[in-house]
Amino acid sequence: MELRHLRYFVAVAEELNFSRAAERLHVSQPPLSRQIRDLEAELKVTLLERDRQSVRLTRAGREVLTHARKLLRDAEALLNDASRMDKEKHEDLQIGYAPSLAAGIISRVLARYRRLSPGARITLHDMYDTEILAGLRNRKLDAALTLRPPASTMLGLKFEPVRRYPLGIICSWENPLAKETSVRPSSVRRSDLVTYRAKEFPEYFQRISKVLGVKQSELRINAECDDALGIVAVVESGRGIAVTGQFITAIAGKRVCFVPFAGGANFLEVGLLYRQGTPNERINQLLQAISNDSASFCSR
Repeated sequence: MELRHLRYFVAVAEELNFSRAAERLHVSQPPLSRQIRDLEAELKVTLLERDRQSVRLTRAGREVLTHARKLLRDAEALLNDASRMDKEKHEDLQIGYAPSLAAGIISRVLARYRRLSPGARITLHDMYDTEILAGLRNRKLDAALTLRPPASTMLGLKFEPVRRYPLGIICSWENPLAKETSVRPSSVRRSDLVTYRAKEFPEYFQRISKVLGVKQSELRINAECDDALGIVAVVESGRGIAVTGQFITAIAGKRVCFVPFAGGANFLEVGLLYRQGTPNERINQLLQAISNDSASFCSR
């Protein structure tokens, strides 16, 4: 029995006319009649009662019609799912990321993903936090490597942590703080700060004002920068310090000194942010690539 037999039988059963069914299927009537006889022979039942004036379903024919329709629907669903999965496999995975945050993990995550999904393609998009959230919600992004967002912005999203970074400051090597093994947030709250631009990074200012224990209006901002490389350059020149996570050392190298905040209570989590629900095959593979190493990452 083939799906063709079922499609032919359903057409005749619905039309109750061999000529109209043949026209509907774009076949001639003799092959159609032969396919119905073959199906009846295989099932060992009479499906249709025929005479010169009419075609009627037998009791067995009505039962088989119900099952045939279901089998055809299931077959169509299978074909659609297979086509969708093949399309997902060959489409680019759109990933948002912030270079300074992801620099220490992105190559390892993508290398694992490539081993799990050979031939898969990824397009990376350098974005601000607000752009990442918007991209996930409007489905221009499949996922993003970013900081754990505030709970108030997580509706419909899920976060899988990859690595936990200590929070602290970066300063020039000539700065006296460079000799310290740790620093208290309260001891640097009146320092000249090098920051990101407030308009593009509002969450950054909320975070550092909370950590330093001062209002945003009381922060002593000496310079604002568009990106992490700009912050590193300004700090290296000695114009101030910057409050940041240790992840920045992945792009700063030894140009500046990172000093963690004392106590170890302040840290930032970087991980994969994606939409809730049933992830597609590519996101599942990306999550698997992350889970292979996230336990050891987050323990650092």
